[in-house]
Amino acid sequence: MTKHIKALLLVLLLLLVQLQAQAQFDGIQLSQQAKISLITCSSGEELYSTFGHSAVRVNDPSTGMDIIFNYGTFDFNEPNFYLKFAQGKLNYKLSAAYFQDFVYAYTADNRGVYEQVLNLNPEQRQQYWDFLTNNYLPENRFYLYDFFFDNCATRIRDGIEATFPDQVQFNIAHLDKNLSFRNLTDLYLGPQPWGDFGIDLGLGSRIDRTATPYEYMFLPDYLAEGLANATIQQDGKAVPLAGKMQPVYQNTPVEEQFSLFTPMVFWWLLFATAVALTVINFRKKNWSKAFDLVLYLLYGLLGLALLLLWVATDHQGTADNYNLLWAIPTHLIIFFFLLRNRFPKWVVAYLAITAAIAAVLVVGWVWWPQQFHASFLPLVLTIGLRSAYMVWFSQTKQKVTT
Repeated sequence: MTKHIKALLLVLLLLLVQLQAQAQFDGIQLSQQAKISLITCSSGEELYSTFGHSAVRVNDPSTGMDIIFNYGTFDFNEPNFYLKFAQGKLNYKLSAAYFQDFVYAYTADNRGVYEQVLNLNPEQRQQYWDFLTNNYLPENRFYLYDFFFDNCATRIRDGIEATFPDQVQFNIAHLDKNLSFRNLTDLYLGPQPWGDFGIDLGLGSRIDRTATPYEYMFLPDYLAEGLANATIQQDGKAVPLAGKMQPVYQNTPVEEQFSLFTPMVFWWLLFATAVALTVINFRKKNWSKAFDLVLYLLYGLLGLALLLLWVATDHQGTADNYNLLWAIPTHLIIFFFLLRNRFPKWVVAYLAITAAIAAVLVVGWVWWPQQFHASFLPLVLTIGLRSAYMVWFSQTKQKVTT
């Protein structure tokens, strides 16, 4: 409960910060003392904060201006907010706030805040300031968020390149670890086993292609590393784009909580239950109807949700999801036929096909073009085992209608 209260307070603080930042930036000229920095915030305890955050600080001591530009905000008052969020049609926006209020919000959530000053000359600082303030105009500040390709980090990377075309070089070949987008997200999800499970469930095979080092920068940590290794042209010479990362606020390490309630434990217990139930059913020559009804209902509902995420939303990462081979939406239809004590031959054939698909999935587990979460294996085995048993039972003990 405490974690949820902290998360809510952070959201409220960030909203308050945005409401206070209504300054108009038209015509402002930065002084010689002005600095523009990349701000990187560390991971938080909640899933939404696991991957960190990126923003841009503009600090001009001569005028007292200290502003943060943040591409990671949205408007809760937008019509049909939750529907648009689910459909991938929610507009995120560039907001501006006072830097000290921004830091306070992250400090309250025990998240580290780090700064890299960009090595820009006065002319370049003014160019990037003009770019940011133009982006902040009401007609320009909104954009369609995409976690992998258009987010708080990529907006900063792309904005720097747009401001200085053909002048920035990212020297990041050494960062190449032959990782897919899914592998990159997995780096952060160790403390979030259920979040890891949900992400691997909802995101399809498109995120299993190998990402380039340039694409790694959708993650704030890699954006920071990318800028640290980048150069920019000044007076015909390539100079480092960003300085070393310096702490603004260092968070207090939190000891990880050990829990047995993980997807691996939970779903293997489900499979163990299915095995025990199948052995008992086989010995007694009966059928535990309620268990299989719940199984087919839940798998069918899950499959319907995955299908809608693919075809009814604009989320790029949810397409081509091979989890639909075991969480099949048509299981919902079979659920209604399983309510009967006898069911048609085509239902028996469907159950046999379901069992066969499960077997093929297990045999070819490591060769599928989508990397499956390890805890999906007991789920596949469970639906395959119970489907196979129902086929056997229908052939030996139950009269099958035509």
